[in-house]
Amino acid sequence: MQVELVPARGAAEVEFAARRAAEVLAAGGLVVHPTETVYGIGGDGSPENNALISRVKRRERAQPLILLAPDLEALRAALPGLEWPAGAEQLARSFWPGPLTLVVRCAGAAAGLVGPGGGVAVRITPDPTVAAILACWRRPMTSTSANLSGREPARTVEQALEVFAGRGDLNEVERPLLAVDAGTTRGAQPSTIVSLVEWPPRLIREGPVSRRQLVGCVPQLA
Repeated sequence: MQVELVPARGAAEVEFAARRAAEVLAAGGLVVHPTETVYGIGGDGSPENNALISRVKRRERAQPLILLAPDLEALRAALPGLEWPAGAEQLARSFWPGPLTLVVRCAGAAAGLVGPGGGVAVRITPDPTVAAILACWRRPMTSTSANLSGREPARTVEQALEVFAGRGDLNEVERPLLAVDAGTTRGAQPSTIVSLVEWPPRLIREGPVSRRQLVGCVPQLA
């Protein structure tokens, strides 16, 4: 895969990068992008694209990708089977846009998005570059940290692109690859993940949003 690198340091560059990213997503390609935490790899959410991202990361396909959405309206339009319990609404109101991923039930979601418990991971990010991409795309974009499985997350686009270095196994992949360079990300760890597939909700991964903050919003958190 040949990478196209575009800067996103100022308003004009972000606008161009967002339009170009939407074009790449529409063509079934991959987008390396910043978030409010670390750099990620995104795609259009199709089963084929999800499988490709798992292949790039060299991880098991059973591990689902996260969906970044421009807003709840776009999320519901793309996922008609999405369930949105009261706990999800409480957490979203308190921490979105922000580094909190919520796992909720969703019937009919594409392969590569659904976890073992039948949940789909979703988030609305405050990162201005990704927000601009999603505003152009107007659909959820998959995202997962841009690093080989088990390695440290990337905080620069150069670190993120190391996942493609020396990858002869990807030479035959004929899909566009765009890398959006917005500088060093502010965070050093991936988002917090809370599952609301069952009640009470369960903390899967503690990140920038702490357990203490979550319990202050939803005291029943396990």
